[in-house]
Amino acid sequence: MTPATIVLWLLVLAVVLSGVRLAWRVAAKSLPATAAALRFIGQGLVAGLLWFALFPPPVAAPSRTLVVLAPGAGELPAPSPGEAWVALPGAAPDADAERVPDLGTALRRFPAIDSVRVHGHGLPARDHDAAAGLPLVFEPAPLPDGLQSLELPATAVQGRAFTVRGRLQGTAGGRVEVLDPSGGILATTAPGDDGSFVLTAHAGPAGPTPFSLRWLDADGTMRGEETLRIDVIAPARPRLLALAGGPSPELKYLRRWAVDAGLDLHTVIELGGGVQLGDRPLPINAATLAEFDLVLLDERAWRQLGPAGRGGLREAVREGLGVLVRITGRLNSSDLASLREWGLVLEASEGTRGFRWPDTAPVGGTSVPKGIGTEVPPTSVSAATNPAPQLSRRPLKLSARDGRPLHLAPDGEALVAWRNEGRGRVGATILSDSYRLWLSGRQSAFGQHWADTVQTLARARGEDSAPTLEPAWRGERTTLCGLSEGDRVIGPDGSEVTLAIDPASGALACAGFWPAQAGLHQLRRGETSLPLLVRDPDAYPAMVAYERQAATKTLAAQAPVVEPVAHEQPGPRWPWWLAWLLASTGLWLYERRARTL
Repeated sequence: MTPATIVLWLLVLAVVLSGVRLAWRVAAKSLPATAAALRFIGQGLVAGLLWFALFPPPVAAPSRTLVVLAPGAGELPAPSPGEAWVALPGAAPDADAERVPDLGTALRRFPAIDSVRVHGHGLPARDHDAAAGLPLVFEPAPLPDGLQSLELPATAVQGRAFTVRGRLQGTAGGRVEVLDPSGGILATTAPGDDGSFVLTAHAGPAGPTPFSLRWLDADGTMRGEETLRIDVIAPARPRLLALAGGPSPELKYLRRWAVDAGLDLHTVIELGGGVQLGDRPLPINAATLAEFDLVLLDERAWRQLGPAGRGGLREAVREGLGVLVRITGRLNSSDLASLREWGLVLEASEGTRGFRWPDTAPVGGTSVPKGIGTEVPPTSVSAATNPAPQLSRRPLKLSARDGRPLHLAPDGEALVAWRNEGRGRVGATILSDSYRLWLSGRQSAFGQHWADTVQTLARARGEDSAPTLEPAWRGERTTLCGLSEGDRVIGPDGSEVTLAIDPASGALACAGFWPAQAGLHQLRRGETSLPLLVRDPDAYPAMVAYERQAATKTLAAQAPVVEPVAHEQPGPRWPWWLAWLLASTGLWLYERRARTL
């Protein structure tokens, strides 16, 4: 029973008891019936007016909107009827807005609302849960100039490319650069119309490396700079197994390049009659092939393997091994058929044709190609005067089914082609005298050719797929998953925080972490340690605003569309109180006059 009902029954009871008293007086002839009737009507009227004064009839109420002023909100018109204004921390002060620590507090403060309208750069991460499912409208403010987003790998492989992506505001007509620790420019580009940019640079020596990202305006004036801390790791040295049916200059200089590059190359050369050259012979079985990343074999070694040996080799390829068949001589129909089974199609073409290797202009020095090995001193100073050598290719046309070419001749025909086979790759080459590049003083071109081939076909090691953690913000909650009991975060000052796994996360094993200081933290997860970068929001105002705006736009896009609901609120009380006062006064005057007569 509601308070209104209780009061109503009490007033009805009072009127009924007053009517009984008046009826008793009429029966006793102490009060005329007309006077008793007038008094009863007056008392009922006063009681009814009192109830309506306490509980006035409801009237239609305007819909209510919660206006949330977030950081970045500019000047807005005065509140409209039905609007409740609140201001989050960091928002500019407004006389009409009530300060609240978060959106959850504002919703509890104003529970009867129809919609939420956010002005400014958006809601912080702590308010996303409270805003989920609300009829939310977002009116974003212009973003500040600066670095809005940045994506970069935590690690890079020495000599290999790494990519930096991001977005800038306020650099129209300018450019973005990546610099090495010495200040040398590694890559440069102009941001797109939306401010986004992608830069690809090559990592240098192994070790923690502070690269730099800087952006300049159209006049070349530097507008900002950011340090890119990337851990450069030494590349894994592919393990190569070379099987040949006889010695050749190509194999000789391939071995020399592998030694200079620091690769592990095991060579077995069959001379016939059980005579072999090179390293000790190995049984070609699953265990042996699992120890290598790439097998290089010429057509004679391919033929000597036989169907059974090639079957075992193919199983190893499907498990990740790479295979390159070097075509150095004539192929019979059986060889062509077996290669076709592997997806390598070789068709007769014109006779052997000479060509010059692309990009073999004379150079004064040489080096081992990027990504494999370290630099070696020049071995020939005659490259500056010697012309590029004439190379030859077998009279074959090479293609790979569902594959792609790796190296092309100047006329566009494939010299090396490859295709995927399970988790590994298989390829073939019809170039048999690339060693002439080495002899002409172009060891760099020779090495680059073989480095590209090895890196493309060799077993993938997953060097670039080390797990990384998204950067966090100081003072804001971040979620870490894949944890075990006892995992902890170590701060830059050596302080440790043991993470408490949320049981509700289930198999994901997640925990919340609120970093109290900016800098590079370490997540000790089992036996591994992962870097966790914590950024200071005061140092990245444009990035904070961009992330909040993007997240709030997502919330607004997912917000339900709610039709306006008619609300009722108690009507004004003063007319009823005034009527009650007049009726009570009239009834009092009437009873007083009747008493004096």
